[in-house]
Amino acid sequence: MTEELLKKIYGKNIKRLREEKHLTQEKFAELVGISEKYLSTLETGRNFGSIETLVSLSNALKIEPFELFLPQNSGVNYDTRRTKILVSRLKSGLCELMDAMENFLEEKP
Repeated sequence: MTEELLKKIYGKNIKRLREEKHLTQEKFAELVGISEKYLSTLETGRNFGSIETLVSLSNALKIEPFELFLPQNSGVNYDTRRTKILVSRLKSGLCELMDAMENFLEEKP
């Protein structure tokens, strides 16, 4: 998985989840504590943002941060060993994010 593809997945998930909650960019940006323009760069996949932004986005969407990096319809079961391993790896450092996501998506349940 390339960084470019990961950014697109991330941005599409932010936008999709925001729209599912019927939030405008203006209202959502306010909840997250960022500008609308910055939110737009995230939703269009031009930027990842900081770890703090990732946490703020996921808190506002009421999801786990790693969910923003999952391809749509990948279905996550939070009680599985694989998911617990993924969460543990993601907590160990965002630098390993791309490798962790690639391994998670390639593994068969």
